[in-house]
Amino acid sequence: MSLAENLKQNSVCKQDTDKVLLVEGDTDCHVVMALCQAHNIPETFGIYQCGSDDGVLKRLNALITRPNPPQVIGVMLDADNPSLEGRWKSIAKKLQNYSYELPAKPDANGTIVVSNENEPKLGFWLMPNNQVSGMLEDFCAELAEPNSLAFARDCVLQAQSRNLTTFKEVHRSKAEIHTYLSWQDEPDNPLGRAITKQALRPNTDLAIKFTNWLTRLFA
Repeated sequence: MSLAENLKQNSVCKQDTDKVLLVEGDTDCHVVMALCQAHNIPETFGIYQCGSDDGVLKRLNALITRPNPPQVIGVMLDADNPSLEGRWKSIAKKLQNYSYELPAKPDANGTIVVSNENEPKLGFWLMPNNQVSGMLEDFCAELAEPNSLAFARDCVLQAQSRNLTTFKEVHRSKAEIHTYLSWQDEPDNPLGRAITKQALRPNTDLAIKFTNWLTRLFA
C-alpha cells in the first residue's frame, strides 16, 4: 500500500462527526464500511478507530462530556476480554455518572439507549452477536461458507495437534478465519475486502442484524 493510500485509509477511519461509530481498529472500520456498502446503508455517520478497547471507552467518555457532544455515538467492541458479561459491566461502570439506564444484559439485536438529560443517544454492539464472548473474527466466521469454515477449523486443529502452531488460544478464531480466507480468490484480502469480494457473505442473518442496528441507531 502506498503512503497516499495509507493516509486516505486512516482518514476514512478517523471521522469525528455529529453521528459517530467508535471502533477498536482499522480492520473493524473496513468491515463496517464493506457491510454498509453491501446493504446500501446511507452515509449518515462517521467511523472513528480508537486503537484499542480501552481507547473506545475513553473516547466514549470524552465525547459525552465535551461541551458540544455528538448527537449519536455508536460503540462496537470485542467481548472477549474478559467476557461478554465483563465487557458489559465495564460499559455500565463507564456510564454510571450519567443518566443512562442500561439493560441488565445486551440486546441480541444491538443495544440502543437514550438519556433523560441532554446527552447523546448511545448504541452498543458487542462482538460477535451480543450473546456470547468473542471478537470481530468470530463475527466474520458467521459470514463464511459453513462447510469450508468447518474444514478450516479441522485444519487448524490438526496443525495444532502436530505442534505446528504458535497462536494463543484466545486467537483461535483469527487462525481459523484466515485459514479459510487463504483458500479464496485473492487469498491475501483483509476482512473488509473479503466481504466486498463475497468471500465472506454480507447477507447472513447476523450481518443483516448488525446493519439493521446501524440503521436504527443512526436514522
